[in-house]
Amino acid sequence: MPSSEEESLLWLAGSGGSTGSVVGSVQGSVGSVGSAPSAHHHPATGGHRSVTIRAGLLYTEEMSSQGPGSAAVAAAAGVTPASADPAEHDLIDSTADATLLAQFHEDAIKQAGVGSFQALVALCAGLSLAADTVEFFVVPYILPSAEVELCIEDNEKGWLGNITLVGLALGGLCWGGLGDRLGRRRALLSAMAVHALFSGVATFMPTYGTFMTARFCSAIGVGGALPLSFAYLAECCPRSSRGCWTGALVGAGALGGVYAALLAWAVVPTTGEMVVLENKEHFSAWHRFLLLCCLPALSATIGLVFLPESPRYLVEAGRDVEAMMVYQRIYKKNSARKGGTGAQYQLSELELPSKRPRGLAPSSPATHASVLADILYSIEMFWNSFLQLFSPPHLRITIVLLIIWVAAAFGLYGLMAWCPEYLKLLRATEYEAQTIHYADKTHNGRVFNGSLENLQYKNSKFINCKFTKMIFSHVDFDNCTFQNVEFSSIKSSKTHFTDSTIVDSKFVDTDLSAQVFIRCKLENNTELSLSGPCPSLDLDYNIYIEEALHGHLVAQLAFVPAAALAGFALTVVQRPKMIGISLFLSSMAALSLMLVGTNSLAILGFEGGFIVVFAVAWTSLTMATVESFPTHLRCTGFGFMTAGIRLSGLIGTATYQTLIGAPLIAPALLTATALFIGSMATFKLPQTHTVFL
Repeated sequence: MPSSEEESLLWLAGSGGSTGSVVGSVQGSVGSVGSAPSAHHHPATGGHRSVTIRAGLLYTEEMSSQGPGSAAVAAAAGVTPASADPAEHDLIDSTADATLLAQFHEDAIKQAGVGSFQALVALCAGLSLAADTVEFFVVPYILPSAEVELCIEDNEKGWLGNITLVGLALGGLCWGGLGDRLGRRRALLSAMAVHALFSGVATFMPTYGTFMTARFCSAIGVGGALPLSFAYLAECCPRSSRGCWTGALVGAGALGGVYAALLAWAVVPTTGEMVVLENKEHFSAWHRFLLLCCLPALSATIGLVFLPESPRYLVEAGRDVEAMMVYQRIYKKNSARKGGTGAQYQLSELELPSKRPRGLAPSSPATHASVLADILYSIEMFWNSFLQLFSPPHLRITIVLLIIWVAAAFGLYGLMAWCPEYLKLLRATEYEAQTIHYADKTHNGRVFNGSLENLQYKNSKFINCKFTKMIFSHVDFDNCTFQNVEFSSIKSSKTHFTDSTIVDSKFVDTDLSAQVFIRCKLENNTELSLSGPCPSLDLDYNIYIEEALHGHLVAQLAFVPAAALAGFALTVVQRPKMIGISLFLSSMAALSLMLVGTNSLAILGFEGGFIVVFAVAWTSLTMATVESFPTHLRCTGFGFMTAGIRLSGLIGTATYQTLIGAPLIAPALLTATALFIGSMATFKLPQTHTVFL
């Protein structure tokens, strides 16, 4: 992890004369570009490149003529020769190099300023995160329509959401590793392009299998948005403002959920009857909805084309000239909006401290090596990055962060799946209680049209009747007799004929398949043009999509202001404190779920209040994760955390769905326990608010 000012000062002041040896190794870093004056030597004196000594850190800031006598000046500064132990020397050099580059980047980005450039990066990164949220939330909105058109079985419905989370987890791992190899902006651009492509392809897939495949590839693409977006923006901001920008990005991701919900409200059918009737169109509403959901990803892809690479990544990769060009571009962009007078950026690549190779990667293959050798080399490099996460000094922080993220994601994803489903259960229970019962009735020569909904006929007779151009929804005929009855142009949902007798009747253009007749006596009946999009399925017209919309809107709207406020608080409050307090309060708030009963408004109020408290921990944990890994492992580490988040969310979603009809104490205690475990783990988090990226 790059050292902070305070940590560097303590390190340099360590026991065993470490100050001298460390400064000696640091002088070796800067010796190639100039001589280091003593700590009391004024930088204005001529003949040497002045070196700023700041809290024990050395790096060249100003350039003057290079002069001889580096060793003499170093000796005057109290620098002693580096350790003769090669292993110790390499370790000190690597640590010193990382510290120098991190502090140089901090000062360079400070001088470039904060303004419109960061806003543009935040816009593109925010659109990427919005696309990530949209990818997760589209499934509940398209499922009722896709079920009709693609004939999705009950046991296949859950996999539409599960395959998305699996793809997001795999995408986080892959794109996170590529972000440290290719660069943040380049990897994010590639990830969003893949997502936009396969999202568009999924819109036109005609079968369940091909649709699932396209959705999986789309999820893999957008899975890289979480680790890459936060790392990219954080590395374009000085330490003092990166908390605010991180809060803005978390809020932008939540706005993606708001966009998906409002778009579904405007485009997707909200009743089962509308789904069936609208399904006759060649390009139905849910296809148009999916196409419009590609807009955030497409916009992010276009915007990223015109943005530069992260300057911190370029410095780490040794691409000094490109890094300085990016610093200058940031400076010009921010100065232009502030009405600058055209003053030039003061730093150049000559001020960059030299950087030694880390020696962590295997040697690259020869230029004449085969394609297979190149592939094996890339895989080895990729694997080595993940191995470093589980090696000192990164092992402890990796495990602690993973525990907290898994606990937080389990509670969040679980509750966000449980609340809309519980609201649907309340509506279904209320609907069932309103069923109208008819018993011992005789209907002779009657013509039925319109709709029959939520009715039960028992011990009734229908003689010479006609049911035409109708929709049967939740209609039960128990022990009824149908004689010389015509059923024509009938659409049905959850309709059953049980222990009934049907004789001399005609079925024309209906979807009343054999499975709706239970222990019935059928004699001398005629069936003509039996139609149905999915004859083996009994589709439920009561889709209750409004409940899903309400639950998602409340949660995402609550996330936005809470994340923004948490971002501002991150500038003054330590990360572990905010995470621990927020998770603990969230665990206590989860217990109040036992008090909501069957009141829909109380459930929505609970969800909104819980999210407001929880969003503080989520935002702070995001910032702490970015700051906890060094530059060459930042996206890899965050990508690994992303995979843990998604897989924990998958387990949480599946677990909470089994608790829909259970007593409220079950989801309340489960959520409180998970978040309490996460809050306790924060005691092992290091302080990262003073870390240079």
